[in-house]
Amino acid sequence: MNKKFFYFCALTAATLTSCTDNDVSQYDSRYSADFEKAIGGKIDPSQTWVTGTVISAEVKTSGEATVRAYTLGKETRVLYAEKDINGSGTFTFGIPQNLDTRIAFEADYGDAEKVYRKMDLTLALTQKTTIDLSRGATTRAMAESNSVPNPPASLCGSSNQSTEDGYAGHHFGYTSFPGWTWDNLAQAVPEANGTKPHERNQITNYELISTGQFYLCLLYGCTGTYYERTLGYYYYKEQGKYDDLVMVDLLDVLSYDYIDDYAKVQYQLMGQNTWMDTNFDYKDGDGLTANKATTSIRSRVGDNAFNTLLVNKEYGGENGIQGIRGLTFQINVPVGYRLGFYLRCNTTNNDQKEALRSLGIAEKYLTGKATCFSGADLNIKTAYKYRSIIQKFDGYTFMGLEDNPTGGDYDSNDVTFGLTAGNGGSLPGVLLPGVQDLDTKKYYNNDGTITDEPKESYVQNVIEGRDPDDFGPSTTPGEGEEEQEVIPSVKDLPAWTFGFEDMGMTGDFDFNDVVLKVVPNTANRAKIYICAAGGSLDAGLHYEGPSGDINFGSIHQYMPSMTNTNGKITQEPVLVGEVSWPDGFTMPTDAYRFYITVKGERINVNTTPGQAPKAICVQGDWQWPLENISLITAYGMLTKWATNINDAEVRDWYKHPNKTQVVSFE
Repeated sequence: MNKKFFYFCALTAATLTSCTDNDVSQYDSRYSADFEKAIGGKIDPSQTWVTGTVISAEVKTSGEATVRAYTLGKETRVLYAEKDINGSGTFTFGIPQNLDTRIAFEADYGDAEKVYRKMDLTLALTQKTTIDLSRGATTRAMAESNSVPNPPASLCGSSNQSTEDGYAGHHFGYTSFPGWTWDNLAQAVPEANGTKPHERNQITNYELISTGQFYLCLLYGCTGTYYERTLGYYYYKEQGKYDDLVMVDLLDVLSYDYIDDYAKVQYQLMGQNTWMDTNFDYKDGDGLTANKATTSIRSRVGDNAFNTLLVNKEYGGENGIQGIRGLTFQINVPVGYRLGFYLRCNTTNNDQKEALRSLGIAEKYLTGKATCFSGADLNIKTAYKYRSIIQKFDGYTFMGLEDNPTGGDYDSNDVTFGLTAGNGGSLPGVLLPGVQDLDTKKYYNNDGTITDEPKESYVQNVIEGRDPDDFGPSTTPGEGEEEQEVIPSVKDLPAWTFGFEDMGMTGDFDFNDVVLKVVPNTANRAKIYICAAGGSLDAGLHYEGPSGDINFGSIHQYMPSMTNTNGKITQEPVLVGEVSWPDGFTMPTDAYRFYITVKGERINVNTTPGQAPKAICVQGDWQWPLENISLITAYGMLTKWATNINDAEVRDWYKHPNKTQVVSFE
């Protein structure tokens, strides 16, 4: 079993409790009073024991589009929902009931231009909004014109067409990003704050492994100069052997604002269709009300095109900017070759030239110009040789380079760009099988794992044009359902964990008598796993689906009693089937559909709020209490959430266990 998946399953597991044969009516009569005594108060009248919030969005699009909702402001993007909408439609889904304050919506029209909007969240258990993801009149792959009419010739450079070594400066249109991208960059690749990137646990010495062509999208620059800086990429076959190394210049990022008469980066203000031009001249704020800096180049004065950082400060990031797009360049490297990036200065450094020559690099690439490389072995040997950063944020791969090979502030964000799988793509993990940290020799894979070798499954998915993290849905049907065709593009949505009391020992409240993991996906299906079982009473597992009740049989036919209950996980979770999970189903509203039967009694998540729970539904990861340890004891924050579901400080109670009272996964 996939190690990542097992760990996630393990986090959601729980056990069956040993129980006595108490009379059910007596059990019910005492249960509620005992539970309220245990939590030390009255149950919140809105409490349904599902740690989720329902989002209902009326979405408007300009024709056919794939609409997605996902986390905003996270290192790794989590997809909450995905649906095809043509013109208008209702988008209903569940999200964790925690401290997230906003989520993102994206409309993918199948080309370079995407439309992004955000939604600010409240504490309400049900939230409604209207999201307009329509395309503006001028939003196409290339702008009809720049915001600066007929820019001065001194600000216009020309693109170089492809060379024998790869594409050099030939642009492929614009790639669009959300309006909050510059804010994301400020977090992912921050300005100097007194610490070097490696001291912030960022990868600063790395190489990538090519899985085919991909694209580099210019995004942001704020260097301490306005002189020539040439951005390029390099590649070679075997680590440490540089005699076949190839260097490909892409473009000068500072001397020119326009390439082939197109601005390198543009932004769009809220409610406007016009795309405004920006540049990387750190002084160019002349004309902005909040930034009185004087432009460095005379021809830039009064042109209404300003530095990216200063524009973001002026308009307040995501609250004032609804879209950003960067001129996009193709990177063409043979599959399996190592590659990195560089930023070349206009000054010379003969020591670096000789050092590169000694590594066997061909003479035609030894310009003598001082250069900052992502691979630290190629950099000038100073006290601090690292001059680049790679970081993931909101599912994007951001990169930055320092422009001073021998000093500077070391923040490595003087020129930053995004890497995507294609023009317009925001596919996470474009460069899988992984980023190799050359200091540790480890690979940082897109699923968060760190491995000695890159993952072959990721490589294969990328080569075949699939999401590197996508392994397709299970084809195991539920009882009474037909087998579904494997759809490679199907993505899993966040999982939910169910913990049941099995009508056994009154006052136990460990909610580990039957535990399920349910994983919905974008194909309107959901997989069901049994993660642990341990009670002496057997239970029947059911799903009340849109086509009627599905009976999966007894829990103990899948997993014997007292499994995964006393200490560590001893058996992997068992996939019992896949069921229909139609559009509009959410866990906060439909969790009751997954239920168990014990002695003829149905046990499910409450359909009437404010009642004592016989089952709970927790979003995502969850470590369960040890046998006969009350959930209330194992999770000290639970009592506050049980009595006040809107207490923002404890809504993520399930992420804070007493580690000595829950099952260990180490």
